[in-house]
Amino acid sequence: MTVTVADRLVSQLWEQGLRHCFGCLSYQIEPLPQALAQHGMSTLIAATETGAGYMAQGLTLSGRGPGVVFCGGGPGLAMLLPALQAARLDRTPILALVGQTSSDGMPRFQCTDADGSRDRELLQAIGIATRHLSRPEDLIHHLADLREALDCGHPAVLTIPLDILAAPWRHPEARASGEDVLASGASHASVGEQSSPPDRQLPRLPRTTAPPPPAPGSYREAVAALVACLPPSTLWFGDAGQPRHAMTIELAQHGLLCLDSPAGGPMGWAIAAAIGAASGAPDRPVCCFTGDGSTLLLGNEMATAARSGLRITFVLAANGVLGNPHGRLRHTAASTLCELPVVDWCLWGRSLGLSAVAVDHPRQIPDALGNLPDGGPRLLVVPVPARDDQVMPPYSLGEARRG
Repeated sequence: MTVTVADRLVSQLWEQGLRHCFGCLSYQIEPLPQALAQHGMSTLIAATETGAGYMAQGLTLSGRGPGVVFCGGGPGLAMLLPALQAARLDRTPILALVGQTSSDGMPRFQCTDADGSRDRELLQAIGIATRHLSRPEDLIHHLADLREALDCGHPAVLTIPLDILAAPWRHPEARASGEDVLASGASHASVGEQSSPPDRQLPRLPRTTAPPPPAPGSYREAVAALVACLPPSTLWFGDAGQPRHAMTIELAQHGLLCLDSPAGGPMGWAIAAAIGAASGAPDRPVCCFTGDGSTLLLGNEMATAARSGLRITFVLAANGVLGNPHGRLRHTAASTLCELPVVDWCLWGRSLGLSAVAVDHPRQIPDALGNLPDGGPRLLVVPVPARDDQVMPPYSLGEARRG
């Protein structure tokens, strides 16, 4: 079997304890997913590069990371940038492998060289630790440098030209002492360390003194009903805006942790992050509390969860507006700009492969969840007010918790 640079890269990821990859297919990175599949690395193809990056973050937050994400350069990297920025702001270590056009200098479609998208210049400009693999023999050294960045809590990127990724691996280290498992044709699933790294125990927060009970139909009432229904081992993800703050407040009363993006706070983050966590910890239930605005942005990733049969409860707080902007602009002529299109969310969710049901009030959540199957992703739609004064900004609790 010919061992390629892509093969050796996968071997190095495995040796560093990295077990799960998320990404989008592209001709610039094509040898990598082939190597991942050949050698037994867990790989999940996302609907978008943005979603794949958030999935890698979710895996890291669940204790099974750092997560690895891969994509092509140019427009592919442009789609990944929101996730890299969120990871940088939130100090979440993820490793991105970004394909580049071949190093022969010939112009290509979606060219990434100095006359094209200038990927490396862009990454360096936003403060992302970046290494470029211009020679196969530099692979081990570059990965060691990037691992230092990951260990310090930063995202890191390795850019790799297509021709180098597909080139045969001839570096002497690859053949030393006959220990290169790839050269023997064995997969990672059958050699060396066979199990995933043990779960990192997420901190359990002290219970807080209960504030006044939530108003009927509020965000917090919905979260309280979910806590009462779902197992104690559930991983909780809160999305941007009022869903995130409601989950942070309500979970704190039970000593539970809301996993979120406190500094970056991108809409739709929790949808993809929950998928990343569920793929890395299939033994634990996952709950994602999101909004209709966030779902319009990255809800297509729920199809990724359905394709993989992941055990996630997506709870969609539907109020028909972009909540926080609407709260700020509600007394102005611009308030209509915050209105969202009308969507039959249950029909939409079923079209993606999820079981879905809507309730009229949060108190109906226990019965609704009891009627939904628990073996795969499911969607619960809950009406909430456009503005809930109990969960409006500032979001000091989440920031203090991460501090």
